[in-house]
Amino acid sequence: MFKEQQQLFKIGDVADAVSTTIRAIRYYEEEGLIIPLRSEGGTRLYSQRHIDRLRAILRLTENGYSLAIIKTLAETRQQHRTGNDSQQAISNQLDEMLEGIHAQIKQLQGLSKLIGATKSTVQQCTGCENKPTSKGCPDCPVKKHLADIELLNLVWDQES
Repeated sequence: MFKEQQQLFKIGDVADAVSTTIRAIRYYEEEGLIIPLRSEGGTRLYSQRHIDRLRAILRLTENGYSLAIIKTLAETRQQHRTGNDSQQAISNQLDEMLEGIHAQIKQLQGLSKLIGATKSTVQQCTGCENKPTSKGCPDCPVKKHLADIELLNLVWDQES
């Protein structure tokens, strides 16, 4: 029976394909997250599965997950004797990750409302010819809402 040969890629090609650096890939290798194949001459070679694994690692790191969490997730399955035990451990880890994501979404939704309210308030100054300071525009709508919309305190001058 003829076995189909998989396409292998050199580290530079992989780095380009996933928009990262060769150094980053070597770092993940040093950490045991990626174990490339080697040519007879010692050149690192990567299959599509390596590339997909690297993409997963990069996606998690880009979204704030620590290398420790990624390593734990990557190593959990092999640390268990049965598929049932490993799926339970991995499911627990993924549940924790999902809880964190949901908390971040809630925070970002609150921030989105805050930014929207800030923008809406600042836009009330459209057409205003006054200097945008406490002294230059004592009746400014931005100044009136400083206590209600905390982000306005960043865009408004620091004079009282």
